[in-house]
Amino acid sequence: MKEKDSHVIPKDWIHGEWIYSPQTDLHGAKGQISGLNITAKQLIEQPLEDVREKILDLVVFLQDNFNVNLVQLGGLTTSVTSGGEWFIGKEKYRGFINHGDSYTAAATCKAVFRILELLKKHPSNLTVAIVGAYGIIGEAVSKMLVPKFKHSILVGRRENKLLELKKKLKGEVETTTELKIQDADIVITATNHPSALLYPHHLKKNAVVVDVSQPPNLSYEVCQQRPDVIRVDGGFVELPNDYDFQIPGIPKGKIFSCVAEVIMQALENERRNHVGAIILSHLQKTEKWAEKYGFILKELTNFGKPLVKTCR
Repeated sequence: MKEKDSHVIPKDWIHGEWIYSPQTDLHGAKGQISGLNITAKQLIEQPLEDVREKILDLVVFLQDNFNVNLVQLGGLTTSVTSGGEWFIGKEKYRGFINHGDSYTAAATCKAVFRILELLKKHPSNLTVAIVGAYGIIGEAVSKMLVPKFKHSILVGRRENKLLELKKKLKGEVETTTELKIQDADIVITATNHPSALLYPHHLKKNAVVVDVSQPPNLSYEVCQQRPDVIRVDGGFVELPNDYDFQIPGIPKGKIFSCVAEVIMQALENERRNHVGAIILSHLQKTEKWAEKYGFILKELTNFGKPLVKTCR
């Protein structure tokens, strides 16, 4: 949560250091939105073990008081719990964990192909840059997209991790620990950076940025400064029309794809953990679930508004 966005949280959801909503029934899948009452920056700055224990305490509270047995880790809570793997084996929590990134990666790739279709461009003629390439979402997106593009730039902070990922990929690939993405036609951001990361000088003329990160890595202010750039929300899908449910601060009719994944898992009554690296077979299964339940990508948006070249 960004500090300026704290006002969108209903006051009756705030319970001291915790945030949790009243329970909602979505066609038999009961649950609520919850989180720590701190900003993304505060979460990153606190000692890792302290943050982990705070998350665990909230999860156990929800388990004991609301019978929660499936938890989706959103935003930076995935990063600070090693993709949810830290939870495995914790005796206090008896349920299952899903980071929701499998369907997020799938929806991100769909957004890339959708915008290219609208622009009448083909990936085989283009360069793609993936920022946060060896992260959970970045790795899966890299595996699916790199083979389809003429050239790929993998960006991350650790060179050894980038080189490990490069070995798994087919295609023309370069790696960099700096934001050298000025030659990229398509930029995908999937980082755990707590604030905006890209600035006007980073982006090629008429670049397309598919911004998966929460908080966003490309700010609205940069969009205004660079009207030639197209920014696409990478983490939203449609909320089925018959769902009387809305996450505060999310555009009406939309839902985070990671939240959609855990709702679909609950509807399927699948009792499994989905943590750590994304398994492509599970990713493909989430796409089938999305078709079944209606959590699909229909309309591209930029900061929640219909994409009518809103960055141009």
